[in-house]
Amino acid sequence: MLYSIKEISFEVSIEKCFENLRPHPKFSDCTFENYIPDDNYPSQYYIKETLMDKINRLNEYKNKPNVLKKGFFGFFSKKVDEGLPIKNIYIDGGYGVGKTHLLSACYNTADVKKAFMSFGDLNYFFVYWGVEKCIDEFSKLDLLLIDEFELDDPATTRMIAKFFSNISKNTLIITTSNTLPSDLGKFRFQADEFARELGVIANTFKTVIVEGEDYRKKKHQVKRKVTDEHFYEFFKKDNSESKLLITIDDLISTLIDNHPFKYFVIPEKVESIFIEGLEPFPHLNNALRFAHFIDSCYYYNTNIFIRTDYKPQDLFSNEMLESCFQKKLLRCLSRLGELSVFFDK
Repeated sequence: MLYSIKEISFEVSIEKCFENLRPHPKFSDCTFENYIPDDNYPSQYYIKETLMDKINRLNEYKNKPNVLKKGFFGFFSKKVDEGLPIKNIYIDGGYGVGKTHLLSACYNTADVKKAFMSFGDLNYFFVYWGVEKCIDEFSKLDLLLIDEFELDDPATTRMIAKFFSNISKNTLIITTSNTLPSDLGKFRFQADEFARELGVIANTFKTVIVEGEDYRKKKHQVKRKVTDEHFYEFFKKDNSESKLLITIDDLISTLIDNHPFKYFVIPEKVESIFIEGLEPFPHLNNALRFAHFIDSCYYYNTNIFIRTDYKPQDLFSNEMLESCFQKKLLRCLSRLGELSVFFDK
């Protein structure tokens, strides 16, 4: 079925967006069993065993029968909370060592109230709900899994520090990143207050460093897949069950008109997206919107076909790539390379 962007409804409630916080098709089948550690890197075995043990203990604790203790004269009783020692886990490692796979395995194994989200999604909830409301809502969870943790500016750091400091102590947080907690934001902002806030975050986690090679390189995947076929001819022949044909201008206009945590409705609706006329982004805000959209497509394993006269590395200016959003934009290019086929005619 061919969709027009106007046929895709973004009338999604915040509650529906919250319910959508789970691993999507690309990672929905991830388990600890099908995560195969590399024999050359013992840390991969360690993190797998650590997370398996953590989730098993969480399941046992959260699902055990209530233990009631008699109160004064036996008229009152209360649940005895023996307490589960909760130490959040911060998984640090390079690209392609399986961090998101392991995070998804935690979600798929845990039999508790849980949510899986990107750090970008969490920030958009902060903006939409406010930090206090987020603290209340996310404290209802037993397990919060955050992928691609990163800090872009002092305001974000203050919000996340407050969030981690006040979220329920009974909520286990497991997050992934390519940067150690103590180094987040290092050399970018020198203010003493910023450094103090970073300390709050770093002390919240037990850090596990996972070493290894990028599995994409091991699979010899090509960074930029190019075809000699014509874009429109390929579009007509494509037999996807659902697909969207859209110009980059219309796509950006749609992204501007809708909150980023609703971007998932596009890849949720269509199997393949054909984008016409992709070109370098003159404005950082639109570049970031596009990057978040590609993140959503990545989680849904969406097929993307792009007609452009430019190479992927030309999409973002050197100034953008040298900014505090460097990791986000480079991740976008990496995921574009994995998901997309490029056409130049």
